Amino acid sequence: MTASTDVESQSRSRGRCLDTFLIVSVIALFVMFAVALAGALWFAKHIENEINGRKPRESESEASTGSRIANFADTGNAYKMQNFAFLRPIKSELTSENMAWEGIAYGKAHTIGSLYSYDKSQKALDVKNSGSYFLYVQLSLSCNGICSPGQFTVSFYNHLNSKVLSCTVSLPEESGTDPISQTCWHVVTFTENGKRLMAKSEIQGSLGDWRLQVNNSGFGMFLVDGVQAVNHT
Repeated sequence: MTASTDVESQSRSRGRCLDTFLIVSVIALFVMFAVALAGALWFAKHIENEINGRKPRESESEASTGSRIANFADTGNAYKMQNFAFLRPIKSELTSENMAWEGIAYGKAHTIGSLYSYDKSQKALDVKNSGSYFLYVQLSLSCNGICSPGQFTVSFYNHLNSKVLSCTVSLPEESGTDPISQTCWHVVTFTENGKRLMAKSEIQGSLGDWRLQVNNSGFGMFLVDGVQAVNHT
């Protein structure tokens, strides 16, 4: 075997190793984000279920419900509430505008962690620490009368007015009894402190009586790589 053949063989071997490494890396990254998305949606659903079930029962007061949520936040799970934010839209009408959102308070807990603050006048979520954040939005719409086909889009922009995530729901003429839902996600990186996130909605078509289900819609984000928020006890 000649020297050139040896070099060729080693080069092919290194190429195969690199290909294998890249494939494994992509698969691992996909699995990581899939798990992260599932965890975030489970967390948001947990909060939603707790809020929807807040009517005091004879053996459970509102205070004890809030206490259970607070205890859940301190159980050591990966999605610590201070690093997590979840907000829901404040109105169901579909329009093209800067969307207004709200966090949800229950007992002593709140769905906007200490790493964030919401500016109602600017309709913007301020992010206090730099880092990479997992951002997702869940949209659920239902037909409450006579509906027309079209599209409803919610896009998120950073403080430079650059689009970081867009989610579109295609709406038929009518939905029957089941709502039309769409979930979208992306990893957003903030390189400096003091960043903010704003959402704009856009409609295409007349849509008619299509309405956003505010209790089943919302957006959430949590820190995946960066300085953790301080957990105040």
